[in-house]
Amino acid sequence: MAKDYYNVLGLEKGASKEEIKRAFRKLARKYHPDVNPDEGKSGEKFKEINEAYSILNDDKKREMYDKFGVVEGDPSSYQQWGGAPGGGRVHRSPDGTTYYYSTSGAPGNFDFGDIFGNFRNSNKRQSSGGYDFFNDLGDIFDVFSNRGGSTRARSNRNQNYPREGEDLRYDMEISFMDAFLGGKRQVQYKDPATGSNQTLTITVPRGVRDDQKLRLKGKGMPGENGGAPGDLYIVVHVKDHDLFERDGDDIYVDQEIPFTTATLGGKTQVPGIENSISVTVPPGTKDSTVLRLKEKGFYKLNSEKRGNQLVRVKIKVPHKTNKKQKELLEQLKATGL
Repeated sequence: MAKDYYNVLGLEKGASKEEIKRAFRKLARKYHPDVNPDEGKSGEKFKEINEAYSILNDDKKREMYDKFGVVEGDPSSYQQWGGAPGGGRVHRSPDGTTYYYSTSGAPGNFDFGDIFGNFRNSNKRQSSGGYDFFNDLGDIFDVFSNRGGSTRARSNRNQNYPREGEDLRYDMEISFMDAFLGGKRQVQYKDPATGSNQTLTITVPRGVRDDQKLRLKGKGMPGENGGAPGDLYIVVHVKDHDLFERDGDDIYVDQEIPFTTATLGGKTQVPGIENSISVTVPPGTKDSTVLRLKEKGFYKLNSEKRGNQLVRVKIKVPHKTNKKQKELLEQLKATGL
């Protein structure tokens, strides 16, 4: 049987687009891996929620689903018969009705390739597949400027059943070292519900990554008719560092060394994220060699373990030499070195 996408979102078949979107947002907050990374099977559940929303929120896809109950990749929901009109497909719905449809693009027929073919590649930015609900959250200042809640909230104001408040988004920029160390940060803003100035103290976790979302439950817009308040999502933006380049929990740094050290081996001092580090350079080190310093990178979230620091070796060739250096180089040259 085809999936019951309405049931996945906890809706009736005649649900409005507003109800579909509200149900998706509520479930997405619960199961999104970025918000609840430790929740069991959150990735699988979130993909299912995404799939249901991507079908039901699209008028064309929803019309096809309501009419045929067809789901891409579910062979039990349709059959392909060679004798179908125009060489197309035949589908028998649960009530026994037979529908014919063609992939030829003939007038009056549906092309399932058009309906489903580009679904999975329609939004490549999100890591979990499908719709990224974070990018659809109202900005906290935009919502406040409306002085009456968002358009979505106002459209259903007269309905007297409990409604959950709107979620809000706040973008916060922190330094590279703040991301490494973590700590408390204060955010000042105008409360979108009352217009009063508010100060929030936010705990930035050690090792937070760029564009990571922090959820403050119940700090969004107030609910209506006894509904719970929405949440506030803090989107963290980490500034670049002058020396270090971050890749996950690892950090890279470039380090110049004399060609004599590269040839003979030796020690060199490398800047570390906390302090200077003495690094052993093996004899015969080539330009662009990467030396690994274990557990000298960023802390992993909620862990005492750390990533690595990776040192990219750049061999320095002197532009000028003094008389003594030139004589020694000429002797080395004469030996074939």
